[in-house]
Amino acid sequence: MAVLLALINQILTSAFALLAHENHPEIAPGLTLLFNLTLFVILIVWIRQDSKHAWRDACESGFVSPCVIQNGRTVRIRRGCARRWLVALHVELQSGFASKA
Repeated sequence: MAVLLALINQILTSAFALLAHENHPEIAPGLTLLFNLTLFVILIVWIRQDSKHAWRDACESGFVSPCVIQNGRTVRIRRGCARRWLVALHVELQSGFASKA
């Protein structure tokens, strides 16, 4: 997930840097850095919120069930879950383990 976010961030930042350098060459480096950091924060918040909503929808639809394993929390995610990878991401962000059954 981090690789995908970094890739999207770099592509958009490169496009922004090109446009900024053409229009304002003297302030382009600082502006590009600010854009890069802001965009990365926005992408992280967006994917976390999306995974939280996917978790809530999966719980309401009955696609997740708790599963007890020694030394940790595990959640079983059923195969029919539409946004299964987002549900697994939410579980992992909450310091749990996702078991895809």
